[in-house]
Amino acid sequence: MNPNKLTPGYNIMWESSRMMLPEHREQLLAQKRKKKEYTPLPLSSDQLEEMNVLITQSITEDQAICVTYIASGMKAQFWGWVKAIHYETRRMKIVNDEDVLNLSLHQIIAIDLN
Repeated sequence: MNPNKLTPGYNIMWESSRMMLPEHREQLLAQKRKKKEYTPLPLSSDQLEEMNVLITQSITEDQAICVTYIASGMKAQFWGWVKAIHYETRRMKIVNDEDVLNLSLHQIIAIDLN
């Protein structure tokens, strides 16, 4: 007979861990969520300059851009045309055919021409 977890004497070490308190379960889930969060690397001055050129190009030449940004610890993408930049609040308004995105400049990871 092969022993398994229900065989008497073979699972004594783990007998008490069959149930978890809700607090412990919530802590484990929070740790798992934190591991999944994306933390971007700081942008170099060259990357910031290139992003500035693409934003200016989108405004002046009415070209669509694809913005990669951080939202709730995850990467997200949005394409559209830059309609306004608010320097006081450091936010940018991007519009496409279906939606409008008001984005903080600190959330932006990358910008590409669409």
